[in-house]
Amino acid sequence: MFSILKNHPKALWIVVIAHGVTDLSAGALLVALPFLKAKFALTYAEVSAIALIQNLTSSVSQPLFGYFSDRNPRPWLMPAGCLISGIAMVASLWAPHYYLTLLFTAIAGFGMAAFHPEAAKTANRLSGKAKGKGVSIFAVGGNAGFAIGSLLLATLLYGGFSTKVLIYILPYALLGVPLIQMSRNLPIPEVKQAGSLRSLKASLNWPLVSLLGMVLSRSTVAAGISTFVPLYYVSYLHGSEIYASSLLTVYLATSALGTLLGGAMSDRYGSKRVMIYSILPISLLLYLFPVVGDIGAFIVLSFASILLSATFTSSLVLAQKMMPNNVGMASGLTIGLSVGLGAMGVLALGKVADVWGMPLIFTVLACLPVVGFVLTLFVKEPEEGRIGLVAQVSK
Repeated sequence: MFSILKNHPKALWIVVIAHGVTDLSAGALLVALPFLKAKFALTYAEVSAIALIQNLTSSVSQPLFGYFSDRNPRPWLMPAGCLISGIAMVASLWAPHYYLTLLFTAIAGFGMAAFHPEAAKTANRLSGKAKGKGVSIFAVGGNAGFAIGSLLLATLLYGGFSTKVLIYILPYALLGVPLIQMSRNLPIPEVKQAGSLRSLKASLNWPLVSLLGMVLSRSTVAAGISTFVPLYYVSYLHGSEIYASSLLTVYLATSALGTLLGGAMSDRYGSKRVMIYSILPISLLLYLFPVVGDIGAFIVLSFASILLSATFTSSLVLAQKMMPNNVGMASGLTIGLSVGLGAMGVLALGKVADVWGMPLIFTVLACLPVVGFVLTLFVKEPEEGRIGLVAQVSK
């Protein structure tokens, strides 16, 4: 396992850390939802709208950032997007009105959207031939930030809202200088592969659409778990906020194992095979979640997290292979657009909770991995020679 972490350049590790710091805001918002619900006396649907705003702004706009990144690299987007996401996250907690919270949440989302395609493309380039390992380490950075962000904000909000929330900005300030220096000193690619509409059209086909559909179903499950697990324990069961945030933190932290395994196995066995064997068991785990008890919840969500993360890494690596001249766009579509569209399911799940009750959400989520499994059957993994051919023809 530890061999996966060896022999990577320093610049890659800076990008990985920056990914973690940027995604602090994504994890922090999930813990902030119960706080905001109580502060503004929101319904479940209104709470879901906050999560939806962040997911849509941070995700749907990513392909656009990715397209322009493929046309002309813009490494300055990494430090700019990272800093904006952190400042806007704190502002959303301080906002005196619900609609201002939505506005600052959207700004934080756009900051994350600007960061991810450029960073994912940079990680791909710095990884050399071991794309699966490099991309998986990059993804682990985001997973770690997601998990730490929820625990960090839960700690800062414990005992009530106060100026100590400003401590949340500290990681962004500490990372600023090294991230800017790294962005300025990135090596220039030996061969310029500028993405274009022609190369994008050459990559579009049914296997790619099927892959994005699988990512969509997987992302709906992941967003649903992250959003409603804290609400299920705090607002529905009236349990401890610390227990709920600990459960979410363990769920997010164990995803690191699945991410690393998914990347390594994608390099060795192929991305499609990893997705086929990972996504279907998630259905059974989510069906069992509401009935397994407190300790069982940690176990079930940990295994579900590992399997979900393995499919994420594999789908990202495969999309980048299928779009060799549009790696930024591929990253935007898999990390961004499909995830954002999946977040729309969170709003629907909020309506389900308001009308039929919170427990039914996990039954709905248990059905979605079956859809993802069927779509994965139509995905085709390109051969290395074919990747090079597409890259040459589409220029």
